[in-house]
Amino acid sequence: MGRLEPERRFDPRAVLAALQRAEAAFVVIGGLARVIRGADEVTYGVDICPSPLKANHERVQAALDELGAEIVSDPTRAAGETGDQQPVIDFSTAAGPLKLVATPDGVPRGYDALRPGATSEHLGGGLRPQVACTADLITMASARALAQDLARIPELHRVLKLEASPARLVATAGVGYEPPAPGLDPPGPEL
Repeated sequence: MGRLEPERRFDPRAVLAALQRAEAAFVVIGGLARVIRGADEVTYGVDICPSPLKANHERVQAALDELGAEIVSDPTRAAGETGDQQPVIDFSTAAGPLKLVATPDGVPRGYDALRPGATSEHLGGGLRPQVACTADLITMASARALAQDLARIPELHRVLKLEASPARLVATAGVGYEPPAPGLDPPGPEL
Protein backbone atom coordinates (compact mmCIF):
# COMPACT_ATOMS: atom_id res chain seq x y z
CA MET A 1 0.00 0.00 0.00
CA GLY A 2 1.09 3.55 -0.55
CA ARG A 3 2.10 5.87 2.20
CA LEU A 4 -0.53 7.88 4.04
CA GLU A 5 -0.86 11.59 3.73
CA PRO A 6 0.88 13.24 6.74
CA GLU A 7 -2.43 14.37 8.31
CA ARG A 8 -3.80 10.78 8.35
CA ARG A 9 -2.65 8.42 11.07
CA PHE A 10 -2.53 4.71 10.29
CA ASP A 11 -4.46 2.82 12.97
CA PRO A 12 -4.72 -0.86 11.99
CA ARG A 13 -6.37 -1.69 15.31
CA ALA A 14 -9.26 0.67 14.49
CA VAL A 15 -9.75 -1.00 11.10
CA LEU A 16 -9.68 -4.50 12.58
CA ALA A 17 -11.91 -3.48 15.50
CA ALA A 18 -14.57 -2.09 13.13
CA LEU A 19 -14.54 -5.36 11.17
CA GLN A 20 -14.75 -7.34 14.41
CA ARG A 21 -17.64 -5.21 15.75
CA ALA A 22 -19.50 -5.83 12.48
CA GLU A 23 -18.84 -9.57 12.95
CA ALA A 24 -17.27 -9.76 9.51
CA ALA A 25 -15.51 -13.00 8.57
CA PHE A 26 -12.05 -12.31 7.12
CA VAL A 27 -8.41 -13.33 7.23
CA VAL A 28 -5.67 -10.72 7.60
CA ILE A 29 -3.09 -11.07 4.81
CA GLY A 30 -0.24 -8.94 3.42
CA GLY A 31 2.16 -6.79 5.39
CA LEU A 32 0.12 -6.58 8.58
CA ALA A 33 -0.21 -10.38 8.70
CA ARG A 34 3.55 -10.69 8.25
CA VAL A 35 4.15 -8.20 11.07
CA ILE A 36 1.72 -10.00 13.39
CA ARG A 37 3.54 -13.26 12.60
CA GLY A 38 6.87 -11.69 13.55
CA ALA A 39 8.39 -10.30 10.35
CA ASP A 40 10.55 -7.21 10.73
CA GLU A 41 8.94 -4.73 8.37
CA VAL A 42 6.78 -1.63 8.39
CA THR A 43 3.33 -1.65 6.81
CA TYR A 44 1.01 1.19 5.93
CA GLY A 45 -2.29 -0.58 5.35
CA VAL A 46 -4.56 -3.46 6.27
CA ASP A 47 -5.11 -6.18 3.66
CA ILE A 48 -7.87 -8.71 4.24
CA CYS A 49 -9.41 -11.62 2.40
CA PRO A 50 -13.12 -11.59 3.32
CA SER A 51 -15.52 -14.50 3.26
CA PRO A 52 -17.48 -14.51 0.00
CA LEU A 53 -20.83 -15.27 1.68
CA LYS A 54 -23.56 -12.71 0.97
CA ALA A 55 -24.27 -12.12 4.67
CA ASN A 56 -20.58 -11.28 5.13
CA HIS A 57 -20.70 -8.65 2.37
CA GLU A 58 -23.25 -6.77 4.47
CA ARG A 59 -21.07 -7.06 7.58
CA VAL A 60 -17.97 -5.81 5.75
CA GLN A 61 -20.05 -2.94 4.34
CA ALA A 62 -21.16 -2.01 7.88
CA ALA A 63 -17.49 -1.82 8.93
CA LEU A 64 -16.63 0.23 5.84
CA ASP A 65 -19.46 2.64 6.66
CA GLU A 66 -18.23 2.97 10.25
CA LEU A 67 -14.72 3.73 8.98
CA GLY A 68 -15.97 6.29 6.44
CA ALA A 69 -14.37 4.25 3.65
CA GLU A 70 -14.07 5.57 0.12
CA ILE A 71 -13.04 3.46 -2.87
CA VAL A 72 -9.70 4.57 -4.32
CA SER A 73 -9.20 1.85 -6.97
CA ASP A 74 -11.06 -0.05 -9.64
CA PRO A 75 -12.61 -3.24 -8.18
CA THR A 76 -10.49 -5.38 -10.53
CA ARG A 77 -6.95 -4.86 -11.63
CA ALA A 78 -4.29 -6.85 -13.40
CA ALA A 79 -2.40 -9.27 -11.19
CA GLY A 80 0.93 -10.87 -11.87
CA GLU A 81 2.58 -11.25 -15.22
CA THR A 82 -0.28 -13.33 -16.63
CA GLY A 83 -2.62 -10.35 -16.79
CA ASP A 84 -5.33 -12.31 -14.97
CA GLN A 85 -7.92 -10.17 -13.25
CA GLN A 86 -7.88 -10.38 -9.48
CA PRO A 87 -10.74 -8.76 -7.55
CA VAL A 88 -9.05 -6.18 -5.34
CA ILE A 89 -10.69 -3.10 -3.89
CA ASP A 90 -8.60 -0.38 -2.25
CA PHE A 91 -10.28 1.88 0.28
CA SER A 92 -9.19 5.01 2.08
CA THR A 93 -10.60 5.05 5.61
CA ALA A 94 -10.41 7.37 8.60
CA ALA A 95 -7.94 4.86 10.10
CA GLY A 96 -5.80 4.34 7.00
CA PRO A 97 -5.76 2.19 3.87
CA LEU A 98 -7.78 -1.01 3.68
CA LYS A 99 -7.54 -3.48 0.82
CA LEU A 100 -10.11 -6.22 0.20
CA VAL A 101 -8.60 -9.10 -1.78
CA ALA A 102 -11.08 -11.79 -2.81
CA THR A 103 -8.51 -14.18 -4.29
CA PRO A 104 -4.92 -13.46 -3.22
CA ASP A 105 -2.15 -14.51 -5.60
CA GLY A 106 -1.38 -18.19 -5.10
CA VAL A 107 -4.68 -18.79 -3.27
CA PRO A 108 -7.38 -19.11 -5.95
CA ARG A 109 -10.03 -20.23 -3.45
CA GLY A 110 -9.39 -17.14 -1.30
CA TYR A 111 -10.97 -17.12 2.15
CA ASP A 112 -12.10 -20.75 1.94
CA ALA A 113 -8.50 -21.86 1.43
CA LEU A 114 -6.91 -19.45 3.94
CA ARG A 115 -9.35 -19.93 6.83
CA PRO A 116 -8.33 -23.49 7.84
CA GLY A 117 -4.68 -22.48 8.40
CA ALA A 118 -5.41 -19.06 9.90
CA THR A 119 -5.15 -18.54 13.63
CA SER A 120 -6.93 -16.15 15.95
CA GLU A 121 -4.26 -13.76 17.25
CA HIS A 122 -4.81 -11.78 20.45
CA LEU A 123 -3.83 -8.16 19.78
CA GLY A 124 -5.04 -6.78 23.11
CA GLY A 125 -8.25 -5.07 24.11
CA GLY A 126 -10.35 -8.04 22.98
CA LEU A 127 -9.14 -7.75 19.39
CA ARG A 128 -8.65 -11.25 17.93
CA PRO A 129 -8.51 -11.28 14.12
CA GLN A 130 -7.89 -14.39 12.05
CA VAL A 131 -4.38 -14.08 10.55
CA ALA A 132 -3.11 -16.08 7.59
CA CYS A 133 -0.59 -18.74 8.55
CA THR A 134 3.05 -18.15 7.67
CA ALA A 135 3.06 -20.92 5.05
CA ASP A 136 0.18 -19.20 3.23
CA LEU A 137 2.00 -15.85 3.45
CA ILE A 138 5.01 -17.52 1.79
CA THR A 139 2.74 -18.95 -0.91
CA MET A 140 1.22 -15.53 -1.62
CA ALA A 141 4.61 -13.79 -1.74
CA SER A 142 6.00 -16.48 -4.06
CA ALA A 143 3.00 -16.29 -6.37
CA ARG A 144 3.19 -12.51 -6.68
CA ALA A 145 6.81 -12.92 -7.78
CA LEU A 146 7.55 -9.22 -7.30
CA ALA A 147 11.08 -8.38 -6.15
CA GLN A 148 9.84 -6.86 -2.87
CA ASP A 149 7.76 -9.96 -2.08
CA LEU A 150 10.48 -12.43 -3.04
CA ALA A 151 12.89 -10.53 -0.76
CA ARG A 152 10.54 -11.20 2.19
CA ILE A 153 10.47 -14.96 1.75
CA PRO A 154 13.72 -15.76 3.64
CA GLU A 155 12.45 -13.89 6.71
CA LEU A 156 9.09 -15.65 6.47
CA HIS A 157 10.97 -18.98 6.40
CA ARG A 158 12.79 -17.86 9.57
CA VAL A 159 9.43 -17.11 11.20
CA LEU A 160 8.10 -20.48 10.06
CA LYS A 161 11.12 -22.20 11.62
CA LEU A 162 10.55 -20.37 14.92
CA GLU A 163 6.88 -21.32 14.88
CA ALA A 164 7.85 -24.97 14.37
CA SER A 165 10.16 -24.90 17.40
CA PRO A 166 8.77 -22.50 20.04
CA ALA A 167 11.51 -23.52 22.48
CA ARG A 168 13.90 -21.41 20.40
CA LEU A 169 11.90 -18.34 21.39
CA VAL A 170 12.35 -18.83 25.12
CA ALA A 171 15.92 -20.13 25.31
CA THR A 172 17.82 -17.87 27.68
CA ALA A 173 21.31 -16.70 26.92
CA GLY A 174 22.89 -16.92 30.36
CA VAL A 175 26.50 -17.53 31.35
CA GLY A 176 27.76 -20.66 29.68
CA TYR A 177 24.83 -20.74 27.27
CA GLU A 178 25.67 -22.10 23.86
CA PRO A 179 23.06 -21.83 21.13
CA PRO A 180 22.07 -25.12 19.51
CA ALA A 181 23.95 -26.09 16.38
CA PRO A 182 22.12 -25.25 13.15
CA GLY A 183 19.56 -27.89 12.30
CA LEU A 184 19.40 -29.26 15.85
CA ASP A 185 16.43 -28.69 18.07
CA PRO A 186 17.15 -27.39 21.55
CA PRO A 187 16.79 -29.97 24.31
CA GLY A 188 13.32 -30.25 25.73
CA PRO A 189 10.80 -32.72 27.05
CA GLU A 190 10.08 -35.67 24.81
CA LEU A 191 6.48 -36.01 23.76
